[in-house]
Amino acid sequence: MIVSRVILFFAVLLTYACVIQKKDNNAIETVFQQHSCCKKIDFVKQVQPVLEKNCSPCHFTGGKMYEQLPFDKDTTFLNHSGAILKRIKEENENAVLKAFVLQNRTNASPMDQ
Repeated sequence: MIVSRVILFFAVLLTYACVIQKKDNNAIETVFQQHSCCKKIDFVKQVQPVLEKNCSPCHFTGGKMYEQLPFDKDTTFLNHSGAILKRIKEENENAVLKAFVLQNRTNASPMDQ
């Protein structure tokens, strides 16, 4: 009885994780459909404003974390994207950031992944 409940628990947990992943991929695909038909996602125009909104003043010029992790540099963002993406809660903003990461790591549309 306990074993069947444990198996059921993990089955529900796995299903939930798959739904979350599907939702996440759909958001990325929507962003790419909106932005990649004509051009790539631009760091300064599309990514940096999201970072400024969510990570200022600490990670921008004059901030206490700027020397260690300057978020006005695309390389810093790309090298620390996993941790940054966990902190950006707004779905559309997060999707733009993920799309930029995918674009720069694979040079391919996330829809092809």
